[in-house]
Amino acid sequence: MALNDRGSVLSRRAVLAGAGAFAAFTPLPYSVRAAAGRQPLFIVIVLRGALDGLAAVGPIGDPDYATLHGSLALSLVGDHAALPLDGFFALNPAMPTFARLYQAGKAAIVHAVATSYRERSHFDGQDVLESGYSGPGRTES
Repeated sequence: MALNDRGSVLSRRAVLAGAGAFAAFTPLPYSVRAAAGRQPLFIVIVLRGALDGLAAVGPIGDPDYATLHGSLALSLVGDHAALPLDGFFALNPAMPTFARLYQAGKAAIVHAVATSYRERSHFDGQDVLESGYSGPGRTES
């Protein structure tokens, strides 16, 4: 029998909820160790909406990029100059921390990749990308 802070008996549901909350925080020490550099991390950033691949990492070395992307194209000149990466790609100027990680060899960019899903639903496409399954609706959570 468990008692709460008012001296009343706790329900089985309350005890299980408390145990679940405790269990949810058990990975915390691993996360802290990983952040301290003791464990390697693999972080994937999936870009959506207006911050797509061309808005984040522009292929400024492509002679057709600026013409095809118009006023949205990144440029190495101007008030908001892009951050050069490797002579062909440049990073959005709002991402200086990522640029430093890239230059230090601690970040990589995998540009212009997609899943094999080719149907018309944007939402189903997101589901496929985030779930890792070959088609939408294959997961139960």
